[in-house]
Amino acid sequence: MRKITLLSSLFVLCLLFGFSFEIDTPYAKTSKKEHQMRVINSGIASLHARVDMIRRAKKSIDLESFIFNPDLAGKVILKELAEAAKRGVKVRVLVDKSPTAFKMNEYIAEVMKEHNLEIRYYNPAPIYKLSSVQFRNHRKLMVMDGEEAITGGRNVADEYYDLSKDFNFLDRDITVEGEVVKSMNQTFDNFWDSKLVEIPKKVEEPYRQPDVYGEDPHYRGKKYYYDKHKKFAKSLFEPDEEVEKILKVLDKEGKESFLENEKRTCPEVTFASDREGASFTESLNPEKYKAKYRLLQKEILNWMEHKIKDEVVIDTPYFLNNSVTDKLFNYLEQKKANVKLFTNSLASTDAIHVSTVFNDSVTSFNAHDNFDAFVYKGRYSGEREVHDEEVKNATWGTHSKSIVFSDEAFMIGSFNIDNRSSYYNTELAVFCSGSPELTKDVKSNIQKRMENSFKLDSDDCDVNADVGFFKQAMYYLLKIPSHLFEHLL
Repeated sequence: MRKITLLSSLFVLCLLFGFSFEIDTPYAKTSKKEHQMRVINSGIASLHARVDMIRRAKKSIDLESFIFNPDLAGKVILKELAEAAKRGVKVRVLVDKSPTAFKMNEYIAEVMKEHNLEIRYYNPAPIYKLSSVQFRNHRKLMVMDGEEAITGGRNVADEYYDLSKDFNFLDRDITVEGEVVKSMNQTFDNFWDSKLVEIPKKVEEPYRQPDVYGEDPHYRGKKYYYDKHKKFAKSLFEPDEEVEKILKVLDKEGKESFLENEKRTCPEVTFASDREGASFTESLNPEKYKAKYRLLQKEILNWMEHKIKDEVVIDTPYFLNNSVTDKLFNYLEQKKANVKLFTNSLASTDAIHVSTVFNDSVTSFNAHDNFDAFVYKGRYSGEREVHDEEVKNATWGTHSKSIVFSDEAFMIGSFNIDNRSSYYNTELAVFCSGSPELTKDVKSNIQKRMENSFKLDSDDCDVNADVGFFKQAMYYLLKIPSHLFEHLL
């Protein structure tokens, strides 16, 4: 009782005399202890890093993703996770149940359970619940043994790891070893136990239901659907020549690409994440909602205010006008700093609706003398050799989410500069300050990608160059609805 009274007295004194103190939280953790980090720009290198991390795990693997597809990349990850579980490693997988992107259905969850892999779904709201369905978990994170993590822009799907012959993403991840990994793991625990999380239900095998005519007319269709999905789910864990082939590529080309950037030391690291569990009702009070849930955006703006010097470089798939861009340009005007933006053109994006809004607003950004925009052409950047010629000749677009604040400070995470990341999706990022070497690994790669882009100015805004007829037609068809629902993009 005396201890409680003493603490209460100290709290009152803090209020009376204006003292303030920070409550330590895993959602916004800054450490001045040295961390080991490695920037990964290559997709095949990033898949190698994940496989290697799973193989080295002794106690636990926690994997969180907005998208987890049961394609080649997904099968590689599932195979390695199952092997880890056989060794006694505790494996947890958290996947967002977005109606537009979700593919890890209950059939797959059931087979995962047979292999001792736990899986849960974040926010199972159906698409007709327009208020609830908007709040997605967009974080991408994997933590090994609570000591080492990898995060960035990559989901689990072929197009993020240089494996698709149709469309691939240029993206960026970072590995982290050090004190903040505990906070990263804590936030995973909090999301795992969130009120919005669903444990997959057991899929019941259909059975005949006799009616007055003596035969269930729907049984045959239900049984066919059940058997088909059950068979596919089981096949994900069966021996697969394609999986074995890509594992050999990872062991050679993937490893070589992974080692292109060295593991380096960062003296000041911040991990920041939005909080889980947001709802439409809470968002009706914007100030309270931002203070409680939108923690990453606050950290980004803080770094912009205190770390930007002469120039800031932004790499984002989307760049839409919102509170982040407004404050960014305010800081730039105050500091007379330059901004270089690298983003997608219509030719390089799979989000045509976002392009319609960006293209109409880019001229207002170009009005700033200290603003240069580079939009990607849609062909491979040539930054390294690609293991497959068909993959190399596919369409490419940027998906990385990085900000270089100065020559020694940067951020890598899941945050897009759009309205979804600013107001609805939960996001995370890792910030590093005091490492010119790590910053160079990020900045030089962005510059390489800029070389394969159109530089826009007020006289040259041809962001629709080299676009086919169908995509052009969709672009104009989506113009009006995209602007009407811009707040959801």
